[in-house]
Amino acid sequence: MADECQNCGSAITPGSTFKSANERKSSETVTFVNLIMGTNYSGLCYKCGTTPEAQAKQAILSELADKSALAQDRVTDFPMLTMSWLPATADIRLKNLVTANITVGTGFFNEFTQGFSDFAGMVNVNSGMSHKVNKGEAAARSLLAMKARSLGANCIVGVDIDYGTTNNNAATVNMQGTAAVITNLRDILADDAFKKAQELEEIYARIAQLQRWHTGDIAN
Repeated sequence: MADECQNCGSAITPGSTFKSANERKSSETVTFVNLIMGTNYSGLCYKCGTTPEAQAKQAILSELADKSALAQDRVTDFPMLTMSWLPATADIRLKNLVTANITVGTGFFNEFTQGFSDFAGMVNVNSGMSHKVNKGEAAARSLLAMKARSLGANCIVGVDIDYGTTNNNAATVNMQGTAAVITNLRDILADDAFKKAQELEEIYARIAQLQRWHTGDIAN
């Protein structure tokens, strides 16, 4: 009896001089496609499985890009507290120092237009030094959050921010704090702040899951 693909019925063959090979996709690949695409294939071969496998990989990359952009946009929801003290009820465990040093933007024309805007009494958050500082601060917060999470922390306390400029008028943002775990974070933050922090954590968790799937780890 001929060996056939469970999905499309094509002959499974190692190939020969005059005939192309058509082998089965691995069970891991079939599971991967079913998981990502919501399908229920019992088996796939190279003839029928190449396209859905590529679609599944593209779906992961697309969602990963979307979720990463969303995490970047919502990085301000990661709890970063400038206060060096917390309520006595806070159940806190300190991790380690986390730092971020960011330099953003150079160029004579940008500095000229920035100076003219300053002279005219205008501030444009989409250009000039204000824009550079905003970009630098967002990048610094993202870096701090990433470093804190890599330590298993769910917040950063004692955050300090310093701003400056370089000799060529690039904006610098230096941010540091102590990564920490507050087990009763809900009792420390306002309800809306805690909800946003939880939503951001779910986004981070989804990103981690997508990254595992992208590298072939579909067991988690």
